[in-house]
Amino acid sequence: MLYQLIILQFTAHLMADFVFQSQKWSDRKSQKIFSLHHMLHGIVVFTTAYLFSLNYGFWKAALVITVLHLLIDSLKSYLLIKYAGRSFLRHLFFADQTIHLVVLILVSTVYVRFHETDFLNNITIKNCALLAGFILCAKPANIIIKNIFIVYHIAIPHSPGPNNSDIYNTNATPDNANSANTNNNDLSLPNAGRIIGLMERFMTLALILSGQYAAVGLIIAAKSILRFNDTQKNEYVLVGTMLSFGIAILTGIVIAQL
Repeated sequence: MLYQLIILQFTAHLMADFVFQSQKWSDRKSQKIFSLHHMLHGIVVFTTAYLFSLNYGFWKAALVITVLHLLIDSLKSYLLIKYAGRSFLRHLFFADQTIHLVVLILVSTVYVRFHETDFLNNITIKNCALLAGFILCAKPANIIIKNIFIVYHIAIPHSPGPNNSDIYNTNATPDNANSANTNNNDLSLPNAGRIIGLMERFMTLALILSGQYAAVGLIIAAKSILRFNDTQKNEYVLVGTMLSFGIAILTGIVIAQL
């Protein structure tokens, strides 16, 4: 029962921190230690934590999770403002997510110890993990890959325009590298790369769970056909692709073992 609740709360966290939180909200939160966007995000955190608990009595635990979440986010905002430009901030995303995960585990453990959770007997761990896995392979996976690129100083190269000497686009995300412009005349579909990344992870996860490992190799081979004239762009896409497939494959293997 404890594992089911932890996984459900992990799913709630993915929904609150990634799916329901836009980049605009995240940027606004980083500009002030505590703001209206922190409060709005706190409401989302409480709502998802409570709903995904599947228990009407979980509201106190959801409130604790929300308060701690806001404190962690405020601390993160403080560090971003106080130490703007420092290299250690590149690792802040993963430190922040690790602390959130620890909080979810601790609160869930305490709740199960002092409250009855018989309702979880009808929910298998694997079903909970399946839900979490597919949500993880959607928008959260893209953001995780993006932050891995930030940690390792990897940015997508592009041809500089007449008023732009910078050959790297640091605002691009790994998934949309597939449709990144190689020059000003290259008209690619907006967000096409994100859809490609999303579908490849969903397909990979589904194939791993169904035991069709050979088919995963075919998808990777098909993706490898993509080539650019720029060697640096080739390397960028290759790294993003391997990370994308890696997340989906690892998630599928973990779920399959449950």
